[in-house]
Amino acid sequence: MHWILTEWSQVPPQPHVVTIGNFDGVHRGHQYLLEAVKARARDLHAHSLVITFDPLPPEVLAPDRAPRRLTLTEHRVRLIRQCGIERVLLVRFDLAFASLSAEDFIERLATATHPVEIVVGDDFHFGRNRSGNPTLLRHQAPRYGFQVSVVSRVGQESTTISSTAIRRAIAAGDVRTAWELLGRPHALIGSVIPGAGRGSQLGFPTANLAVFDRLILPADGIYATVARVRSTWYPAITYVGSRPTFPGAGHATEVYLLADAVPPLRDETLTVYLVDRLRPDQAFSSVHDLIEQMQEDERRARQRLASIMAVWPPPAVSALHEPSDEELPIDGTPERA
Repeated sequence: MHWILTEWSQVPPQPHVVTIGNFDGVHRGHQYLLEAVKARARDLHAHSLVITFDPLPPEVLAPDRAPRRLTLTEHRVRLIRQCGIERVLLVRFDLAFASLSAEDFIERLATATHPVEIVVGDDFHFGRNRSGNPTLLRHQAPRYGFQVSVVSRVGQESTTISSTAIRRAIAAGDVRTAWELLGRPHALIGSVIPGAGRGSQLGFPTANLAVFDRLILPADGIYATVARVRSTWYPAITYVGSRPTFPGAGHATEVYLLADAVPPLRDETLTVYLVDRLRPDQAFSSVHDLIEQMQEDERRARQRLASIMAVWPPPAVSALHEPSDEELPIDGTPERA
């Protein structure tokens, strides 16, 4: 039985406990809700099912204002699966689907998934113009024979755990807070492309990373990171910025692996996990000053990463890189990344 479904008709005619959402990042708040789904499915002798979307709704409804993603689709479904969910229905979101009224959406949901219970967050909205909400679900529930459970949002200290809060932390360079809210470090994923070779000239040969479109970048600066290349983990330094010491060089993401032996990286796909921000980006008055600072950055990064590498990878990271028993949805085009 496949666990990744891409059509409503593929959902088996069995009782399900269902939840619906974007689940971008599959952060700790999402994980709490998914645990509730799993527990209710166990109690009701049903199967757990998550319905999520690709592209994400804002990317279709307001592409110019859509927020950058925390996860690629492939990673999103892997993380949902890691939470113990039995089935994931990945719905193609388009304008036709967006035009469904809230009532029509409920009818499609009930007909296709045979829900005995629907579990949603307290901020859940659905249907045309986001007109549906948990109150409407409860009103319609007797007609279709399902129950509705509403899960309150999870907070940490004074912060509500949300994709928006995590994006805000990443955009500010606060990748440690992002790690706490996500339950794992934020990852940059991209292809290695040719560069000007300036890093090698400075004694720090870097890989120029073309980060996959739509993934959120952190604030400009120098980061202690862990990179995955060809199934091997490396401590690394990652630079994000406009290279102000070299006017006109342009914005770039560059990765320097802290290893004596580094494989050829051209055209490889790298995944880089952001552990800590070492410092903001800055311009230097001379190349000599820049090299001295880079040497200090390397010293600090090695010190910061020593304990991290001793226990790397965390379980949530490991799950993202395990072989899958079936084909996963790959973000093959920029608008779906």
